[in-house]
Amino acid sequence: MTSPAPLARWWREPWWARISLTIIVAGFVVLTCWNLARGGDFSFYEASARSMSQSWHALFFGAFDPDATVTLDKLSGFAVPQALSIRLFGMSISAIALPQVIEGVVAVVACAVLALRWGGRGAGLLAAGAAASTPIFVSMFAHPMEDGLLTMALAVALVWWQRAILTSARWPLVLCAVFIGVGFQAKMMAAWFLLPALIAGTLAATRGWRRGLVRAGAVTAAAVAASVAWITVVALVPADARPYVDGSTNDSIFAMVFGYNGLDRFVPGAVPGSVGASSSTGGLGATLAAVSHALLTPAPSSSGGSPTLTKLLELPLVTQIGWLYPAALAGIVLGLWRYFPRRGSERAPSTSARFPLVVVAAVWFATAATVLTFTHVPHTAYVAALGVPMVLLVVVAWVEGMRLLRSRRRRDRLVLPAVVGVQAVWWGVLIGEARLPAVLLVPAIVVGAISLALGIAVALPEPGSLPRLRRVAPAALAVALLCLPVATSLQVLDDARDGSGGDAYVGVTARGGHPDETFTVSTPSVWGGIPQMSPAVTQIVDAARQHGGGADGSPLFVTDSWALSSQVIDATGASVLTDGGYSGHVPVFTTDDLEQMVRSGHARLFVVASGAPEGDPVRRVATGPGCHEVGEWDFSQAKEGGDVSKVSGATLYQCTGA
Repeated sequence: MTSPAPLARWWREPWWARISLTIIVAGFVVLTCWNLARGGDFSFYEASARSMSQSWHALFFGAFDPDATVTLDKLSGFAVPQALSIRLFGMSISAIALPQVIEGVVAVVACAVLALRWGGRGAGLLAAGAAASTPIFVSMFAHPMEDGLLTMALAVALVWWQRAILTSARWPLVLCAVFIGVGFQAKMMAAWFLLPALIAGTLAATRGWRRGLVRAGAVTAAAVAASVAWITVVALVPADARPYVDGSTNDSIFAMVFGYNGLDRFVPGAVPGSVGASSSTGGLGATLAAVSHALLTPAPSSSGGSPTLTKLLELPLVTQIGWLYPAALAGIVLGLWRYFPRRGSERAPSTSARFPLVVVAAVWFATAATVLTFTHVPHTAYVAALGVPMVLLVVVAWVEGMRLLRSRRRRDRLVLPAVVGVQAVWWGVLIGEARLPAVLLVPAIVVGAISLALGIAVALPEPGSLPRLRRVAPAALAVALLCLPVATSLQVLDDARDGSGGDAYVGVTARGGHPDETFTVSTPSVWGGIPQMSPAVTQIVDAARQHGGGADGSPLFVTDSWALSSQVIDATGASVLTDGGYSGHVPVFTTDDLEQMVRSGHARLFVVASGAPEGDPVRRVATGPGCHEVGEWDFSQAKEGGDVSKVSGATLYQCTGA
């Protein structure tokens, strides 16, 4: 690794730089908090956060319900800060969303620290501005989503890795591995997008292949160990002492993590025991055949259309993350061209220390883009995986472009104006494709004119005014690079364009909105917001309470639909037992389990969703001997919205236990 060097720190920078960073972070906080009290949406995860806030047992295992009978269908590390916030501030939408704002601030500052140590204070401020104005970041960090903790954790992990590279110390690598483990608890294998980049960067920073492989292997092993430590502990806990693991048919947390939420996304049925895995699927030949099919067949388009390998260049994803694609690609080219070691050449320590971070950013960006291209992207927040590496690559393009702007060669001086000019053209294409307001063409045209004028100026032989132009060019070109991302992100001030906890996005065209809709600045709603049940679910809850549901420590009712139970738990915190898990196919309870609950008097009320199959344990018990119907609700007639649209109705039954 490189020789020890003093680390740049923001508190050692001039006052104006610190104030500038503070203003950028404050602007980000304003955008993310503007609609914070409206920031909740997906009751499945909100219900889990509330359940985890009511019981340390539920918190540790990531339970869906207060009685901790079943987990979420994914690791619930992302919900731990939400549960602690609810425990501290009480239940509200703002309390659930607040941790994501904090995670966003940490991610923005982490980008600023990475760039400061790589290219100086100007690079740090540009990185902070680019991160704070990335549209998907502005929406995602304002809502309760697992991608927020993942993004923050990987950005912080990279900060510690960079410190290890710059100081030759080993202990920061331990913290790097720990934060990758935190990211794994947030969104499982998505945290490992960073591992190929760290391996490549560690090799680039180490003299000697053998020594580099040892260090890269140590970093990888530590990160994997930190990732699987908690799930290993859960797997060792006896099944009767913990919740049933959703996402699996055999109560296996490894099947849930690496099958249902992992390899099954590429190769359905590759991991036995995961929901959706066929019992007949297995064996090396079947797995290899499925892998070949997955690699040769493009994943479905995120917009629900035909399969495409260009989904990251198409709506709805491109307008959430792609405004700075040209600059990021230029950063890869300029960074590798500038810093790639050449045989027989000697580079200054400061120059050689920059190469590893360029490698990490490029490989991380390429890895995330490849995985997102070949997998289904059901939510726009998934593209946040491109955010941090893209920000760093934009910084590389800006720093190297500014260096070339001081070159004596005319062609070198044209590089940065050309990059900015291509950005302006790209923005025009995006604005037209997304049918965004025509007013956004104004900054694109202005930036294009500035890049053209600057290109003409620097292409001329050394005029007397060129040194003066070079003094104002850094800030002017940084602002030019960020003007359209900032303009796009400002749309979140209109709560109709701010996305939701179910699908974070900025703008009205992300999911079939109306581009002609007038943009309005909504009244700020920073704190408050109480989750609500739909009228029909409220009637079911009232009827259940009238018939003794929730009395003497018993659950309010038992149901086979999380779409019903999540609303009740989210809004009231009441205990509702749910069979089937998120997919509806998880055997949380057997028929014998439920019959025993009825005989013991622990459960007497059952809510059966319409269309439940004959073999559904909840339906079999509720319609069996000793039970009678209390009431029936037709959701389609009530025109319910939200999660209950997943079921068309429900029936409440009471069982006497006779």
